[in-house]
Amino acid sequence: MEKKKLYTTLRELKFEELNTLQRFAEAGYFRHRAECQVFLKYLLQFWPKFDDSFLEKTNTWSKLFPDQPFEDKQWRYLCSDTVKLVQSFWTIEKLYQSGNLSDLLLHESLSERNLDKNFQEINRQLEAHFTKTTAHDTQYLKERLHWLHANELHFERSGQRRFDPTLQLASDGLDAYYFLQKLQYACAMLDRQAILQGSYDIGISAEWLKHLSDRNFFGEPLIQLYYVILKALQEEEQEEQHFYTLRKAIDEDHNLGRSLRDVYLLAINYCARKIRQGKSAYVQDALNLYLGGLEKGLLLNGKEISPWTFTNVVKLSLRLQQFDEIERFIERYADRLPGNLRDDALAFNQAELYYYTGRIEEAQILLNQVSYSDLNYYLGARVLLAKMYYEAEATKSLLSLLAAFTIFLKRNRQISGALKQTYLNFCDLLFQLLRKKPEQMAALREKVQEVQLLTDRGWLLEVLEKKEKA
Repeated sequence: MEKKKLYTTLRELKFEELNTLQRFAEAGYFRHRAECQVFLKYLLQFWPKFDDSFLEKTNTWSKLFPDQPFEDKQWRYLCSDTVKLVQSFWTIEKLYQSGNLSDLLLHESLSERNLDKNFQEINRQLEAHFTKTTAHDTQYLKERLHWLHANELHFERSGQRRFDPTLQLASDGLDAYYFLQKLQYACAMLDRQAILQGSYDIGISAEWLKHLSDRNFFGEPLIQLYYVILKALQEEEQEEQHFYTLRKAIDEDHNLGRSLRDVYLLAINYCARKIRQGKSAYVQDALNLYLGGLEKGLLLNGKEISPWTFTNVVKLSLRLQQFDEIERFIERYADRLPGNLRDDALAFNQAELYYYTGRIEEAQILLNQVSYSDLNYYLGARVLLAKMYYEAEATKSLLSLLAAFTIFLKRNRQISGALKQTYLNFCDLLFQLLRKKPEQMAALREKVQEVQLLTDRGWLLEVLEKKEKA
């Protein structure tokens, strides 16, 4: 068990970490046992596979510690201590990469040691940082609270009996951090439960929200944005008003930087739910959010674009029949797709574009090249194939596909109820369209218009209109 845990841990090392880890181990500060350094250096020769045929425990022990008899208990201790050594290394690396955390901890330490001159020097540096930073996200507010709290403790230690604003600043800093983090959690809960099975208790009352509004959101634009998102998610009857307020707030330049990424994603998810409910006006809104987020770099992972972001932009553009724009979009972002997912993403989206522009045979060829490694590809491909079979009058193939797809949806427990119903309704309505008589089409069209959760509603209505005119 200890050996398995050790190798699992070591496999997670990145190539560029190997030399740094060895230097860290050789420093000796975190070495739990002297043997760990020798053991780790030997093991890293076999990274990342760690073939057991070379690392049988008794053979490894005899090579490394020939003067010590093998004991299984000591072997387990050695494996365990080596795992702790690697974990200590990751902790220190995380500290160095964390931005201001190391300075904040030093700030605290200097105060605790009563080194006031040193404390004031680092305090001025931190104050300058927090003053000039414009993107006040959760991380910023958390770090600022840490700094303000340390200042309050330092004032207490000084023993001065005078009024000092640090206590008020620390209290306000706590409120700003708490309210933003709580709102983010609440919005994530409401957003997630709309997609996945299950429900959350967000623990936010009307009085809580009123207090936040009365305090003018503590002067933090990001808190106000999340307040509007929460209201939009909670108050469906005022959705247009809340969404307009949200779009207006997003479009305003608050210098929030990457902090806006999650706001964009929540707004996009909101649009997606409205589109599934048949509110097509949100299609253009969703597309604008995607394109705006990409242009600002908010929806890119470094230089890469997620294949799902790529696919969603194509789908929305197709619904708006912006075919030339899709061609340009694919050309611009194709090379930015992750290498391991690029082929599937390009094949699936090109297939959709070919279908909508009448190149059906080319679309089918491309669909057969998609591996369906992701559920979204599978769902999208089933719907696209159903449409192709219908339009080719391949009724037998279509009925077979609808039956298999329905069974898959009903048995799959990973798909949320709402998303599952969206596709089940498509299957059911398309089946009815095949079986009903011409005089029943008007009633079926009303059903297609009224049902809330439905994918490809526009296509079904177009097909029904043609059937009625036939």
